[in-house]
Amino acid sequence: MAKIIIVGAAHGGRETVNGLLAANTDNEIHWYEHGQFATALDWAPADAEKERLALSQQVTLFDQTTVTRITPATHTITARNQRGQLQTDHYDRLVLSVGSLPIQLPIPGAELSGVRSIQNRASINELKLAAKSAAIKNVVVIGGGYIGMNFAALFKQTGKQVTVIDVNARPFSHNLDSEFTQILAAASVENGLQLKMEERVTAILGSTHVTAVQTNRGQYAADLVLVAVGNRPNTAWLRGTLTLDSEGLIETDDYFQTSVPDIYAIGDATKVRFTPTGTKERITLGSAASHAGRLLAHNLLTDQRIVFPGVQATSALNAAGYYFAATGLNTQLAVRMQQPVLATYIAVPRLVASAPARLNATVHFKLFYDKTHRILGAQIMATAELTAVINTVSLAIQMGATLEQLAYGDFFFQPGLS
Repeated sequence: MAKIIIVGAAHGGRETVNGLLAANTDNEIHWYEHGQFATALDWAPADAEKERLALSQQVTLFDQTTVTRITPATHTITARNQRGQLQTDHYDRLVLSVGSLPIQLPIPGAELSGVRSIQNRASINELKLAAKSAAIKNVVVIGGGYIGMNFAALFKQTGKQVTVIDVNARPFSHNLDSEFTQILAAASVENGLQLKMEERVTAILGSTHVTAVQTNRGQYAADLVLVAVGNRPNTAWLRGTLTLDSEGLIETDDYFQTSVPDIYAIGDATKVRFTPTGTKERITLGSAASHAGRLLAHNLLTDQRIVFPGVQATSALNAAGYYFAATGLNTQLAVRMQQPVLATYIAVPRLVASAPARLNATVHFKLFYDKTHRILGAQIMATAELTAVINTVSLAIQMGATLEQLAYGDFFFQPGLS
């Protein structure tokens, strides 16, 4: 019997624990979480006590407890609980799913009350409550990516005046190509968002509470500011214990083993194999961390270890009346990674003449491939919900499929007979 300690209850840690429990072994599992398990695992308030009791029959839980130190020589960790008391715990295997911290802007006023960021599920819940507050009328979102635009839409739906500021030319520019983002930008403005693109925030104004945001081009009133400009790995406390790269990411091998025996790491604080290029990249998606956690649980319990096959960074969202999804390379990524790509973009006015009206929407689709026709990426967008199509392309990338293999794949056809 081995004692396995898991640090962190986000996607990677959760899936590691689930995998260990599913194997029904007699290993001892200790699980540490900086916040509350009820929040991290999204338990409904009415069920939280029951859920905790059931889980604690199989796992020893330490919530609101922060691991502050690892001592590999003695296979121990040191942690501080919510009362400030230090405690030590011994491990045979240690899994780090320590996640990331939001990037704070190095500008005047960043410390003011009313300036928020997203660190965990608890901060998400706090922002959802803030969206219902009648005292908040003007919201400025700094960052036009998935998180920023998602919350901008939420605040707009609750009647706020919302301004989105980003240094890029259009929102979602890291995720989608210009054929898609120009449509989404126009639709977002039509839905009432103020987009201030290609502007740089220089200060957040106010005495104790935020009142406005200053950029290189203007000033925008704000009762609440959401800073969503990315995140950094939560690894400063590990420097000197584990090998970190120049970005502060934990270096791991293909089995998630760190530079120190019996210590493993997964999630936002690591890099994983990016299938389209075969290189290791930082993929800050819950799905990537979940895949890693499931595979790591298997590898912890057997000598028949499996190499992590990689991910395509597949994601989806809906905004401004559109559903969209992406997988693999896009133009911006290809340029940054110096990966030569070819691409084809189409906008199909309708699907099938006999299809229901709700499905007869223009479909925007872009496919990326190399000179051998190996598929490297794709994007899809429509006012109809067709995002599941991207899963087929994601699998094609993972399998190394070509355009011809995808084109002649056998997909079902079901004509309407009534």
